[in-house]
Amino acid sequence: MTALTRMWGAVAALGAALIAVAVGAAAVPWLAVPMLAAGAGQAAVAVAALRGTRWPAWVVVTPLALPTLLWLGALLASPPAAASLPFAPLLAESALALGTAALLLVRRGDTEEPRPLLAVLGLLTSAAAVAVVTTLALSGTHAGEFAQPHGEHGIVETEHAGH
Repeated sequence: MTALTRMWGAVAALGAALIAVAVGAAAVPWLAVPMLAAGAGQAAVAVAALRGTRWPAWVVVTPLALPTLLWLGALLASPPAAASLPFAPLLAESALALGTAALLLVRRGDTEEPRPLLAVLGLLTSAAAVAVVTTLALSGTHAGEFAQPHGEHGIVETEHAGH
């Protein structure tokens, strides 16, 4: 079970990293730099978790909790700067990141690797759940406002002009 929780946590960390980077890319500079650094740190935690590397708890928790602490701190310290941050994507990022921290810090005595089918199904279900949350959160960011809607990539003429 430890391997499955590690995989679930790694996938959730990748989703949180994508959201943190998307939010940080459009934030004011004093929020953007730590948000982007936290996104990179979350991606590093995800890769390490997928590899099975065990880091000390503070190394795992710091990049995962930093975006949540940043936007909560911004709400208290500078409400105008916090108003520029997308609230729903940050809630989704916080849920994924803090859930990741909980999953990756679980220490169980069971070190047995899961059966291959169980591992694949666990990875697919976590990827599907994280993809839904991450995609919806990314659509609420500044970058998501300018995304091209699917099905409208080009102008398609149904009739030939002049025939």
